[in-house]
Amino acid sequence: MRKIRSELTVGTAALFVLLQVGCTPAPEKPAAQAQPAFTGVVPINDIMVDVVDHNAHIIWNATDPKKAPKTDRDWHNLEYAATTIAVAGNMILIPGPPKDDQVWTSDPAWRQFAEDETKAALKAVQAVDHHDLKALEAAGDDIVVTCEACHKKFKPALPAHVAKPNEQPEHYHTAADE
Repeated sequence: MRKIRSELTVGTAALFVLLQVGCTPAPEKPAAQAQPAFTGVVPINDIMVDVVDHNAHIIWNATDPKKAPKTDRDWHNLEYAATTIAVAGNMILIPGPPKDDQVWTSDPAWRQFAEDETKAALKAVQAVDHHDLKALEAAGDDIVVTCEACHKKFKPALPAHVAKPNEQPEHYHTAADE
């Protein structure tokens, strides 16, 4: 009888331990650290003019037979321009100091235009990687469509247009010019 009682006591204790272990909640995973708040230090308009517009002209101009890429350096410059525009799509989601920036970035349409800009620029990156001028032209067209639609909604007084060489000669440089 003692043997049975002893076995029952051991069995009950083992069952109790198993139940305790099985019912104990899993240890909590440490909470993911919160991302730091990003603060825009440059107005979005400056990013658009100095980063997006400048680099978009480099892409658009490459489809002109006189300005088409001829060297590895030309293709590298195009890759740089396309990659820069793709990154700018994320940069313009962070409002800078002006109040307009806060208004724009809170609008879902702005977010969509930023995403469209990034997608078009990534198409340009892929076209450059394949040295495909037709695909680069199509990606450049997508950039124009996105720019014009965004301007229509957010900056209707400032029409988007592709500058001519005499308007912005700094965009019309290739390695062949050296």
